[in-house]
Amino acid sequence: MFEKQIYPIIGRSSLLEVSMSHSLRCDSKQTEHRFVELDNLLSNKETVFLGEFLPEPLTKGCQPIYLQEGEGIPVINTLSIQKMSINVDDCRHISEEDFQLLNSNRILQKNDVLLTMDGGTSIGKPVLFDLEGEFTVDSHVAILRPKKISPKALVFLLASPIGQLQFQKFESGASGQTAVTEEDLRRFVIPKSAVTKLEEYVEELSNERKRIEEERAKINKAEDNMWASFTKKLIE
Repeated sequence: MFEKQIYPIIGRSSLLEVSMSHSLRCDSKQTEHRFVELDNLLSNKETVFLGEFLPEPLTKGCQPIYLQEGEGIPVINTLSIQKMSINVDDCRHISEEDFQLLNSNRILQKNDVLLTMDGGTSIGKPVLFDLEGEFTVDSHVAILRPKKISPKALVFLLASPIGQLQFQKFESGASGQTAVTEEDLRRFVIPKSAVTKLEEYVEELSNERKRIEEERAKINKAEDNMWASFTKKLIE
């Protein structure tokens, strides 16, 4: 357990409590209103760290040598993870031989939670892996295998406003090359009651999300038809 020390803030009468940690960052972003509001909201609740549900080290994929043509093993990347879904058409492929050389932890299992950890706007996209067949991930995607919480509930938790705000709070690095580290992820704070609520409502949330996705698909199709009709009128 790291000791805590109190340091005065120069030019201010208040004090700043700083945890002594090798991952300490002096980041002015932490004082942004949205993050202060989140801290205030969580300070009145009993909370737990996300790391309590992740007893095993996170596994990230390697950067593979992709096939330029032909069939192979799909590699899930940041592009293929969108809106809590996996678009297999956006996966690139590696050879069967390279796949067999992978560490077994990098071979996806049903109910793995996949999470994008770096790449600017790509940070913090979670998805539940529930596909048939052989898959792996690239170096930008982490594999989470939670305990004491269902994988589906963890996906909803990470995708929630509370989860997404903490991704934004902890991301650091050069512009366009930002990332959230494993230690950062483990220090995400969660209201303890939220875990139980998620487990109770996860199927309801899943069904509601499916309904919304179906409605969105109808709207997107209607918009495509509108533009197709407009184009046809232009060239007639």
